[in-house]
Amino acid sequence: MLTDSEIERLSQAIIATIASPVIGSIEDYTWEAIFHYVKHIPLSDPALGRSKLLYDAVDLVTKTGWSLKSLQLNSLNFASPFLFVIQRADVIKKAVQLGFPGLTEQSLPNELGAAIIQHWNQKIILSQAAQGVVNSYEGILLKTIKGYEYIYCEFPLNPLDPNTFSWAWTVDKTTGGLGAGLQGSVAGKIELVWYKNQKQLFRARAIPTQAVRITVTRTRLTLDRYVETVLSALQDQINTQFSEDRSEE
Repeated sequence: MLTDSEIERLSQAIIATIASPVIGSIEDYTWEAIFHYVKHIPLSDPALGRSKLLYDAVDLVTKTGWSLKSLQLNSLNFASPFLFVIQRADVIKKAVQLGFPGLTEQSLPNELGAAIIQHWNQKIILSQAAQGVVNSYEGILLKTIKGYEYIYCEFPLNPLDPNTFSWAWTVDKTTGGLGAGLQGSVAGKIELVWYKNQKQLFRARAIPTQAVRITVTRTRLTLDRYVETVLSALQDQINTQFSEDRSEE
C-alpha cells in the first residue's frame, strides 16, 4: 500500500489534476501519470508509443509493477463489490495456442474457464518477464461522478490456480436460459466473469477496509488562468534547462 508521504502526494496530485478545466475526470493515462508522480517513477511521453504489456507503472529499483485502473462507482462503501475489465480474452480463437484444441462456446464451462485462466496467466507471466517485475500488484483508483471523493485500492496480482475455480453460465433474466456471461467462482464467491459476445474478461473485487480514502475540495481554474499558468511554467522550465546546459559547456 501507500506510505503516508505517498498518500499526501496522491492527494496533492488529485487536487492539481481536477483543477485543470481541460480534464473532465481522472482516468486512463491521467491516472497513470498521477501514480508515477506518487511513486517518484519517471514518466514517459505517450507520444513515443505505449506498451500493450500488463504493467502501466514499473519501479525498476524494487522490481515492482502495477496494473493501473481508474473506475467510477455510484458509491464508495467499504466491502462493496465492483467489476472491471482486465483483458480481452478471445479464448476460442486462441484455443490451440492455449492448449485447448476443439474448444467452442458449447464446451463445458470448466473447460472454457481453464482456457480463460490460462490466457490470463500467460499475460501475467510474459509481462513480468518482459518488464522485469517480481512484485506484482493492481493499483485501482475509485471515484464518484462528483469528483471530490476517491479511494485507492491495491491487490496482489499473481497467476491464478485454475483448480480452485468452478464455472457456470449466468441465467438470462428474460428467457431463463443460459446467459452470455461465464462466471468463475472460488468458494462460492464470484472472482471472474467472461462475456462470450465481447470476449472480455472482468475481475470482481471489493473495497478492502485498509483502502486509502481521500476527500478533496474540487476547485477549477478558469481557462485563461490555466493556459497562462502552464505557458509560464513551460517557459521557466525551458529557461532553467537552457541555463543548466550552458553551465555544463
